Amino acid sequence: MEELLENFKDYLEHVRRHSDNTVKAYLKDVKKLLYFLNKDVKSISRKDVEEFLKALSKGKLLGISPRETTISRYISSLSTFFNYLELSGTISFNPMERIKHPRIRRKIPDFLTEEEIKNLINSFDEENELRQRTAISLLYYGGLRIGELCNLRVSDISFLPPFLRVEMGKGRKDRLVPLPEKVMPLLHKYIDTFEPKIFVFENGRKHVHPSTVFRWVKEGVKRANIKKDVHPHTLRHSYATHLIRKGVSVKIVQELLGHTNLSTTSIYLHVADQEKFDAVRKL
Repeated sequence: MEELLENFKDYLEHVRRHSDNTVKAYLKDVKKLLYFLNKDVKSISRKDVEEFLKALSKGKLLGISPRETTISRYISSLSTFFNYLELSGTISFNPMERIKHPRIRRKIPDFLTEEEIKNLINSFDEENELRQRTAISLLYYGGLRIGELCNLRVSDISFLPPFLRVEMGKGRKDRLVPLPEKVMPLLHKYIDTFEPKIFVFENGRKHVHPSTVFRWVKEGVKRANIKKDVHPHTLRHSYATHLIRKGVSVKIVQELLGHTNLSTTSIYLHVADQEKFDAVRKL
């Protein structure tokens, strides 16, 4: 079984060219199934997989969220695994046939107002807390995911013209994210002050850990007295929401965010509806 999983890992990395995080997630999901069933892969049936998914949806598996999004991810992982086994001739019947993804209710993402963003950034002093202020500014003005911020390299920054090159994982084309002129003096000052060698936000020879950035955001939210549940991804949601409000086409926002599917970005078109609900709620 270890050899089989190792071969599957090679397939994900070198044939499907998935990112390291995706490879780890797929392997983790497959191992959960194999541990739950405790059967040889050749004898796993569709009923076995359905029993696993049923236990997953009822929250009976320790350490696994029963949310529909999690179940959908497991189906993707297991489908890829059994497709690989069928492709390699290991199995003659694919137990994932006819197993469909659950319908997922699309939720309007939470976001901050432009005033709240301003207060959040200004909660960190430019002289004594330049690192935190710069990191949070890039999260918002670049619409970055927390992993993209942490993995950002000095060589990914262009000052003339001002933009960031964001790595999109194996097999995917990197995206270029223009930066507004107003953030460039801060970024200049940060680079000149800290002189990072490889990563923009370094911790020794490695990049800063995502948990550190998460802590910075939480601290800023507390200082700015923002009464919302804010995390680093909220700044990315806010970036997209503000662009849509200012009349930027959803296609451009899709490219700036690096979304593969336009439907993922289209959720931000509903922010105006959210404003209507918020307005009526004041009555």
